[in-house]
Order: sequence, then C-alpha cells, then structure tokens
Amino acid sequence: MSSCRKRPCCICHLWFLPDNRVGSRQHTCGLPDCQQQRRRKMQAAWRARYPDYFSGRRIQARMVSDPPPSPPAQPGRFSPPTPSAGPTLSPPTSSRPPAPLRLRSPLNRLPWDIAQSEFGPQGADFIGIMAGLLLRETQSEIAAYRVEITAVTEQLRLPGAQSPIPPDAYLPGSGVEAESDATGISST
Repeated sequence: MSSCRKRPCCICHLWFLPDNRVGSRQHTCGLPDCQQQRRRKMQAAWRARYPDYFSGRRIQARMVSDPPPSPPAQPGRFSPPTPSAGPTLSPPTSSRPPAPLRLRSPLNRLPWDIAQSEFGPQGADFIGIMAGLLLRETQSEIAAYRVEITAVTEQLRLPGAQSPIPPDAYLPGSGVEAESDATGISST
C-alpha cells in the first residue's frame, strides 16, 4: 500500500496517487501533458531566477580552445593514447579568433569583426550581448507607449489617385474657371 495520500495535480487539478518511489515530491499526475507543462513552468522559473546564465555560458564556451592536434604517429614507433582532457576555460591558443557573435537586426549590421580585434573576442561578445539587452528593453518600453486608435481609423478614408487639375476648377463660381481653349493658352 502507498505511504502517501492522494493529492491534486498542480496542472489539471485531478486527484492522483503519487508513485511510492517519488512520494511527496511528485506534483503532477502521470499524464505526459501535465508533466511536460510542469517542466516548462519550472524551466521558465529557473530562467527567470538566473537570466544571465546562458549568455555567460555562451561567452565562456566561445572562448574555449580546441585541444591542440596530436602529432602524427610515426611508423614503427608506439605512441600511447593521450587521454582527452576535454575543454578548458583557458584562452584560445590558436591565432584565429572565433567567429563574431550572431546578433539580430539592427545589431547584425555593425562591424563586429573590428570590435573583436579592438576589444578581444570576449569583450566584443559582452558588448554585443549588452547592446541586445538594451535594444530589447528599449523596444519593450516603446511598445508600452504605443497608442492604438481604432475609432478614428474607421472615419478616415484611403487617399485616391490625385488629379492633376485642382478640384475647385470644376466648381462654377469658385473664381477659377476652366478655359475652353484647345491649346491651353489663355487669351490675355
């Protein structure tokens, strides 16, 4: 018999009997949709708690150098296999810098290769991420001030093709009378 009592699922609110191995730590029923939705909620909460984790990790991963190539094996000579040390967080040993960080528009139009040569790869990545953060925050602030006027737009009509003759030339008594000359030259 289960040592835990029934409890409601935090997603679908249906009562379920927790698995004995999980016990009181189980928050959702066994339905895959509920488990997937809770996983999404927990991941979103984690990302909200640690917003800079992935950007910092990406910068560090871009700075990781590839292990130097092993020397070619000479025939007739035994060389023991070298253990793979894995990636380290030391500066790259190669003279070629990593490719510039991919950024969204309009930041992708800036010369990031020049920034990389001036500030170094890590400095250019930091500037790019900081510029992206400022761009997102500015756009969200601007979006908060947008005013949507729906009542006035219904009253406006689309502009038609503009006539080369002013409309008052068609109205009698407007002071500008249409000439009846065929050549378009006035008699005065």
